[in-house]
Amino acid sequence: MVSALWGAPLIRVCLAYFASGFNTAAVDHEADGSTNNGIFQISSRRWCRNLTPNGPNMCRLYCSDLLNPNLKDTVICAMKITQEPQGLGSWEAWRHHCQGKDLTDWVDGCDF
Repeated sequence: MVSALWGAPLIRVCLAYFASGFNTAAVDHEADGSTNNGIFQISSRRWCRNLTPNGPNMCRLYCSDLLNPNLKDTVICAMKITQEPQGLGSWEAWRHHCQGKDLTDWVDGCDF
């Protein structure tokens, strides 16, 4: 079900806005040395390889790959995250700003 939800454009738009302000090059540095990367602010703690070579790197890519304006790798990684038990709840931005909200305004006027 979560993967099906991820396919809805309004979910990606809301998450991208509140996670990074639509900034594909956004990098947020955490106190523990980890980073949140790209338009969806994907964490280096688990999902990508940053400066710590022995991290889990579940998406099997470098965190810098998530900063590319071509979102293919970023979306594939985000889809892996949504398949985890926490799903979209993995993102604080989703929990605080998008979950349970009427998101139709995000795509009002768009022709899908």
